[in-house]
Amino acid sequence: MSSQPDVGLSDEDRQKMKAAAISGNPDELLPNGEFTTPVRAPSDAGAEPVEKYPDADESTATRERALNGGEFERLLIGASRLGGERGLEAWSAIVILGRLGLRGGELTHFDSSWVDHYEGVIEIPGHDPCTSGRDGSVCGSCKQAIQQRKGHGDERSVEEIAEQYWMPKTAAAVRSIPYEWSPRAQEAVSTLVELHGGWPYSFSTIQRRIGNAIEAAPSLAEGATSTHGLRATAASYHAGNGLNKEALKQMMGWRDDKTPTKYLQINGQMTRRALSEVYR
Repeated sequence: MSSQPDVGLSDEDRQKMKAAAISGNPDELLPNGEFTTPVRAPSDAGAEPVEKYPDADESTATRERALNGGEFERLLIGASRLGGERGLEAWSAIVILGRLGLRGGELTHFDSSWVDHYEGVIEIPGHDPCTSGRDGSVCGSCKQAIQQRKGHGDERSVEEIAEQYWMPKTAAAVRSIPYEWSPRAQEAVSTLVELHGGWPYSFSTIQRRIGNAIEAAPSLAEGATSTHGLRATAASYHAGNGLNKEALKQMMGWRDDKTPTKYLQINGQMTRRALSEVYR
């Protein structure tokens, strides 16, 4: 069976995909020439609209928005096409979400103090004061989370609850995430730390960067993935490469065995289908 041509895939893109080594070494660094000299994007200087970042790790819809290896490479090509700081930020965010499996809220609050360069890990803390809002207050996403707590019957004042933010989704989300295993992940972490000391914008900017990369990517449909979908991409990637259930559970910060088991079962089903296609 002949393969279909890659619509929108230029010769330069093909070289980048070859350099990325989709087959053989998918985490080889992309060529430095992908990015132009960084220029700060002025559109991110002002206030951002409030966005929620619920972490629907177990949802079928989230897993369906996970990207396979080729799609992930195309998304990175899309990020590289953006150029400047915007391209660097998009590429780094996509790698951190899609290979290290951070949640959207975790990347939103990612700070250089979380990075242990000696051990090569990102330490997700149990609490990190959020000062990303106006005048050093909590960011819009944290404010929304606080209001949700109030709506669920928390009788403390907004100010008292705000002292807890930012905090991760669950106690299991307090974890160490190794990144030295992947040259790409090393580059992504270093890029954000060197450019901004972490992620400098809001959750909605992460969403916008992903959307921009999808639009610029060859042969990716609108809405092909999201912050949740990239986290699912990371889980699928590691499950497919043989990471055991306990290691996957710890890396992703899940509370129970149900979610990692689903990812491992899905990959087992994919293997069985592939073998059936080959040997039927």
